Amino acid sequence: MIVVIILLILLMLALAAAFSFAFVRSRKDGSLETGTDGVLKPYAELIREGINFIDTSEHIRVYAESFDGLRLAASYYSCGSKRTVLVFHGYRSCAKRDYSCAVKMYLDMGLNVLLVDQRSHGESEGRLITFGVKERRDVVTWIDYVLEHYGKDTQIFLSGLSMGASTVMMAASLPLPENVKGIVADCGFTSPAEIIAKVAKQSFHINGKAAVAALNPLCRIIGGFSLYECSTPKILAECDIPILFIHGKSDDFVPCDMTVESFNAARGKKEICLVEGAGHGLGYLVDREGVTASLRIFFNTYS
Repeated sequence: MIVVIILLILLMLALAAAFSFAFVRSRKDGSLETGTDGVLKPYAELIREGINFIDTSEHIRVYAESFDGLRLAASYYSCGSKRTVLVFHGYRSCAKRDYSCAVKMYLDMGLNVLLVDQRSHGESEGRLITFGVKERRDVVTWIDYVLEHYGKDTQIFLSGLSMGASTVMMAASLPLPENVKGIVADCGFTSPAEIIAKVAKQSFHINGKAAVAALNPLCRIIGGFSLYECSTPKILAECDIPILFIHGKSDDFVPCDMTVESFNAARGKKEICLVEGAGHGLGYLVDREGVTASLRIFFNTYS
């Protein structure tokens, strides 16, 4: 009996540790502290130039209240356009780094930019990261903010990288105004359950589906969300908003197959840009000319 109790305690401690590791905000989330080492090193100078542009270009810091009372933060960059792109960064990442090379590009294309700190990252409040489930409702909050403050006739595009891509795709499950003209999804995963199962198996050599099943009750009890709540293929099968999918073919974190699955399921107008030799989130950096051309065509086609 004592052995059983000890095993149960150890199991609960392991689950608590796993939950904290996967979902609880850390001090570094949304910061630049992770730098530009590893796969980003060849692009470090380009990223630094982009971050400098973001820091020094004229912008205003803006705030909105989420559906559950969190203070959310973003930066707004204007080029005087009636088109605005709302951009959402990835898991435990940073808006400046993920979109360091994109803000100037978007402005040059004639789009204002709302550079968002996702909940539980950067200056935005929040304790838990929910892999897009609650974050998708923040997308609606920011859409409403832009329409209220910058004109109800504003044309809106949603753009996300990694978890941010899944966030904007999941937002399509919610009532969105006709102002939303398109979605750009760069290397997004199909669902929280599938990406967590994949990482659990690949990085920790444990049964991924069992790990998700064990963690999900904690997500429901502590976070008020389910890992099985959202699936981008199912959502996009009911969505008519045009979507541009981007993914690196050499992505070993979020498999390119996940984007292909979402692309195949999407019933609306859709385009796909797959980049040879690009790892996770590196499509634009590896093939700036090709990805920029795809983005320009997409924005101009659906404006």
